[in-house]
Amino acid sequence: MVTSSTTAASDDEGGDELLAFADEGAPASAIPGETRWKVLAIDDDPDFQRSMAFSLRHFASREGGIELLQAYNTAEAAAILARERDIAVLLLDVVMESDDAGLRLVRSVRETMGNAEVRIVLVTGAPGVAPMKDVMAGYDINDYWTKSELSVDRLYTLLVANIRAYQHLTSVSRARRGLQMIVESSNTLVASRTLGEFSSRILREIAQLIGVPPEGMICVEQRGEYDPMPQVQIISAAGRFSPAIDHHLEELGEPAIEAAIRRCLSERGHIALSDCRVLFFPSSLASANYAAYLSTPRPLDDTEEELLRVFTVNIRSGLHNVALVSRLDEMAFQDPLLGIANRNALERSLEDLYNVRCKSGSCPGSCYTPGYVLFLLDIDEFSTVNLTLGFEQGNRQLREVSRRLRAGLSPTLLISRLHDDIFAILGPASEVTEERINHLLGLHGGDGPPQFVSIGSARLDLTQFRGTPADAIVVASLLLKTAKRRGFSQHEDYVPGLETATAERYRLAMALRDALGRDEIRIALQPQVEMATGRLTGAEALARWTLPDGETVSPGLFIPLAEATGLIVTLGERVMRLAARAAVQMAAHGLAGVRVAVNVSTIQFARESLLQDFLRILGEEGASPRQIEIEITESLAMQDTQSIQLRLEAFRAQGFEIAIDDFGTGFSSLSYLRRLPIDRLKIDQAFVAEIGTVPDDCAIADMVIQVARRMGMGVVAEGVETPDQVDWLRHRNCLDAQGYHYGCPMPLEDLLRWQTART
Repeated sequence: MVTSSTTAASDDEGGDELLAFADEGAPASAIPGETRWKVLAIDDDPDFQRSMAFSLRHFASREGGIELLQAYNTAEAAAILARERDIAVLLLDVVMESDDAGLRLVRSVRETMGNAEVRIVLVTGAPGVAPMKDVMAGYDINDYWTKSELSVDRLYTLLVANIRAYQHLTSVSRARRGLQMIVESSNTLVASRTLGEFSSRILREIAQLIGVPPEGMICVEQRGEYDPMPQVQIISAAGRFSPAIDHHLEELGEPAIEAAIRRCLSERGHIALSDCRVLFFPSSLASANYAAYLSTPRPLDDTEEELLRVFTVNIRSGLHNVALVSRLDEMAFQDPLLGIANRNALERSLEDLYNVRCKSGSCPGSCYTPGYVLFLLDIDEFSTVNLTLGFEQGNRQLREVSRRLRAGLSPTLLISRLHDDIFAILGPASEVTEERINHLLGLHGGDGPPQFVSIGSARLDLTQFRGTPADAIVVASLLLKTAKRRGFSQHEDYVPGLETATAERYRLAMALRDALGRDEIRIALQPQVEMATGRLTGAEALARWTLPDGETVSPGLFIPLAEATGLIVTLGERVMRLAARAAVQMAAHGLAGVRVAVNVSTIQFARESLLQDFLRILGEEGASPRQIEIEITESLAMQDTQSIQLRLEAFRAQGFEIAIDDFGTGFSSLSYLRRLPIDRLKIDQAFVAEIGTVPDDCAIADMVIQVARRMGMGVVAEGVETPDQVDWLRHRNCLDAQGYHYGCPMPLEDLLRWQTART
């Protein structure tokens, strides 16, 4: 890591020239007392990093200077981000140790580290790898520049703008946390039984609120009827003043502190000095006038001053001012749109359920009050409602969900809104069930209210759960995402041990990332045969992963992991490269006409650069697009026919052949086949397996063959395993087949031997 400080300078260097390397001089010295904002530049190009440091060596703005931190890979960056929690701006490259290293770091910062304040500016030298439109839509990034566009003036401008945004966000965040602390401190103060205990807690809470050591005292002014100068007694103290409790102020032996406290009581108002604050609490709200003295070894900023003012008003109003406390509680624990509990309130309630048993030491298993569940629900297609009908309609939908839940559930249950359209219900298992929630929202029909939404939902039985309250919300959210991935109106229940399975999937995902980095992924080729002649016409490339210990990982496990983590792009490019190599070697063995089929996922196909990436790989391997067949799923083909048509036509124009994989599993519409440039359909193996078990006129395989014939397409039957299936398919003019009857997926060397043995 490289660190340099930059502050104001009198010269005007940089102008509007692009960032360029120059001999790096010593950074200017920091101006005493000047604010310095931390900026982390993450790029594996040393020249660019040196140029960045040189260009920013005299950075100055109204907000202050900067401290430039530099990392040359995502591992260094992650370590810095974990250590330095107050970084204002990330200047982040995309392509470093991998093509998407920077984007993966963005997700880690926002989702894993939970850092929502840091401003992230993408500065890339390879915009084709991470197109602006895709990146800005898919990632929580605040700005995007290519290195060729980034002049010194622009760099200064974007840093100033993002530092100001960070300053505002952190100020708002601190204010919110402070308000929540005020509410919680008020609850703590309510529990006080004596004046001394109450006073002691005031000192502790004020110090925590503004982040200073609890060095101070609470004094009470005691006026006698004939006293020329009222006595001031110290009723509570903390820090070095602790021995002064129950003594009179003049016994303290601190003339300056005594003078400040007496001035506060005399002027009946707060006193702010360079090294302390003295707060005044009038007798109109208590039995006497009180003064709270607190040492402040550093200046307080505006946010701290305002929080201190709010706290003081709260205390001045006393424990009897329920209205103010209620309002603060509302701000911290109530959703402003719906008037129901928010995530803070849910976490607090879970803590209460969790602590009841754990504090008593009677929880050998779960630490939660027995019989409680956490239920999450999410409105299907809520974002579509907002986009098509407007946010007000979306808000109406949220209000109606909230109204129905509150009207139908016991007021003793906690109904909260976590964020967006996700609601949480916490209560006894007997009262919080999927059937009851669906009934309240009109999803059961019958005598219930009319249906107006569909929902995805998840139910976490806390009696079976061993994690913390924070873990409970995370696990319930994961269950909800699992339900949502299956489609509309889906539900998922918690299964004990899910956390272990999730941790194992994470470990496996990290191992897959490493395996891709070490080129450990291989392919197996399953032959496609012309049934009439036995001639080899093609081979499907299937990804295979063997761990260093020899254990194989099922594609059904690692491919969904790759899709969930974004590794599918790297995996897809690896498979294409290996398929191209296989095609070249087969051609060298006299199999030039044999095509190699490569599956392309929906995530891959969405990349604008996919065609160019594939052409680049083929060029590097010496293969031709005419040797490759692109397989897409039927569900992908039906998503956006016009867009898919244009993309497929571009592939066809380059010489690729196109196949629809697992054809018949969607089967909701065939009109797209007329428009898409499809060479062949692959009959899903489930429909091949039913041959001989259903009447011929009901066999879906026969319908697919007829559709393909009428549209001039070829057909490949997948999963062919028996001679009877071969005879049935040949009789219906299905020309090609793929399955164990002919050959299992095998390495290229075995496929070549297999072919030699057949000729």
